[in-house]
Amino acid sequence: MKNLSVSQRTALERFASSVETSPHNLVSRRARAELRTRHVPESVAFARWMPPGPARVLDLGSGGGFPGLVVALVRPDLQVELLDSTSKKTAFLREMAADLQLSVTVHTGRAEDLAKGDLGAAFDAVTARAVASLDRLVGLAVPFLRPGGALYAIKGERWAEEIEAATPVLRRVGARVAATPDESSMGPGDSQVPRVVSIVRT
Repeated sequence: MKNLSVSQRTALERFASSVETSPHNLVSRRARAELRTRHVPESVAFARWMPPGPARVLDLGSGGGFPGLVVALVRPDLQVELLDSTSKKTAFLREMAADLQLSVTVHTGRAEDLAKGDLGAAFDAVTARAVASLDRLVGLAVPFLRPGGALYAIKGERWAEEIEAATPVLRRVGARVAATPDESSMGPGDSQVPRVVSIVRT
């Protein structure tokens, strides 16, 4: 995690410690064990990769704050908002954002419901990590995007299969795949760089 300021490093350490010691199940046991070796570094790499702001960004299914809270910390040029359906998780995210003095808005509710209100078609970008398979995620995320806005989905090794399965949904919601992990400029060969599928609302 090179080129981070001292204050950013301190904040990331405080955040990781808070996730580890939280009495709530913010992340899985395995994820908790890999916070500093995988999840924080991957989220930092993802945040740096995201296009320059200003932009309004929604992190869908924020959970324990990956990658959304890290993006807010590393990229002050982005207006980051976090969404999760579980109140104990959004309570933690609000507390953490206040503790780290981040200007972050946190929403509690189901994506399907919130997209029908003021948040619908309101964002330049939506981020998502370990939320759902791509065919389901597209249906959840695209309604939040303005035309031309992009979904940045962090996916696993089977991303190509997920894209194929999501093709009918992409047609239905009016979106297209703009970039795949093998086309990414995030720095191939870096184990801390996540695989990102970029999808644009047309």
